[in-house]
Amino acid sequence: MEIIKDNIDKLNAEVVIKLKEDDYKSNVEKVLRDYQKKARINGFRPGKVPMGVIQKMYGESILVSEVNKMISKSLYEYLHENKIEVLGTPLPKSKETEKVNWKTQKDFEFTYEMGLSPEINIKLANEKISKHSVANDLKLTEKYIEYLQKRFGTQKEVEISEIDDLIYGTLVELDESNEPKDGGISKQDVPIAPNTVEDNEAKKLFLGKKVGESIVVDPKKIANNPTVIASMLGINKDLAENFTSMLSFTITKISRLSEAVLNQEFYNNVYGKDVIKSDSDFNKKASEEAHKMIMAEGEKKFNNDVIKKALERTKVPLPNEFLKRWLISSNEKPITMEQVDSEYDGFAKNTRWQLIKNQIVKENELKVSEEELVNEAKNFVKNQYAQYGQLQIGEKELADIASKIVSNEEERKSILERLYEFKVVEYLKSILKIKEVDVSYDEFVKLANQEDKKSESAFAKFFKSGFKKKS
Repeated sequence: MEIIKDNIDKLNAEVVIKLKEDDYKSNVEKVLRDYQKKARINGFRPGKVPMGVIQKMYGESILVSEVNKMISKSLYEYLHENKIEVLGTPLPKSKETEKVNWKTQKDFEFTYEMGLSPEINIKLANEKISKHSVANDLKLTEKYIEYLQKRFGTQKEVEISEIDDLIYGTLVELDESNEPKDGGISKQDVPIAPNTVEDNEAKKLFLGKKVGESIVVDPKKIANNPTVIASMLGINKDLAENFTSMLSFTITKISRLSEAVLNQEFYNNVYGKDVIKSDSDFNKKASEEAHKMIMAEGEKKFNNDVIKKALERTKVPLPNEFLKRWLISSNEKPITMEQVDSEYDGFAKNTRWQLIKNQIVKENELKVSEEELVNEAKNFVKNQYAQYGQLQIGEKELADIASKIVSNEEERKSILERLYEFKVVEYLKSILKIKEVDVSYDEFVKLANQEDKKSESAFAKFFKSGFKKKS
């Protein structure tokens, strides 16, 4: 066997693997003998089928399988031994593969294209970055109190819809004639909030409507996000991405939130009986909670800013054309280059950040201990329970659940990713030159909403609406 690497440029290479018959012959013969021992063919006793018959029936498929195994194993051993770091996985040159004649060829030659991991020079020490802190002003407290009033308010049915209502209805997929599509989607009790509809013209369709009225709308005008559309229609994300039908939405109920009145009953509902006994006590408590929440969200924003700074100041070139071909070949379902192009910027950004993280972890020998892993799993469980109002959980139960989580390969990998990212961001904070900037609540809202103008982040929406209600 001969393996030859040819560097096309700094980010792309080809590897040629040449196989002689002697390289794979013994493996193929061994598999053929195993087939002969196990073969059950009419007219022959078990294990006594002539090798010629076995060769004729299975020889070519066994040859293909064994050659492919040898090629794959040899390629990855070669990459490992020569410390060649690649992005994605090597791709065979399809035209050369198609030329192979498995019936007559004895020697084989395969060429693989590879995208090479770039060299990265991280120089972020003493780079300037601003960290925004929000003063605990009156407006912040007022917004938090509004959030509590909505969270503990009551819903009532109304006759005519307004912007802040929640409208329930039946969604039906339509055909090209705007008639119900045969075998199409139909889903009842779908909630739509007009104030979250992204397209302004589509938003108007939901206002001033009564129960029984129908609206024809493009789902992408409601939310230009396949995850949201998938949830709304009860389908998977892949189907949602390619969903092009119009929808009929027939209103069955219009619900309006009445905010809770600030009184002792309200204080008891929020904090427990007689924990808060006066308006001043409530205002003080709300102010503390609002500031704590805004500080936590501010820290999240700062973390995002640190990542953004690392991406802006670190050159991470990628073999873009190779990666696009790799995305098409590795996808479980057929996708087009147009689909890849539309999503590629996000993929490339994540890839660059992953490469930066990997290098920082390697250069600084960052580690995650088993104890840290378990503690993070426990924190995750506590947060999940808290979302459903259960603030107390027994230590044994907590430990048992956390143990199951870290024993699950996918869950463990996810937690490790979070912890390594946390350590990388903390390392970057330690070398950056941080300037503390005090801003008002309104200024902070504006900054948050600028995070992602195109597809407004949950973080930005949190501030835009005041505070987001937990489900």
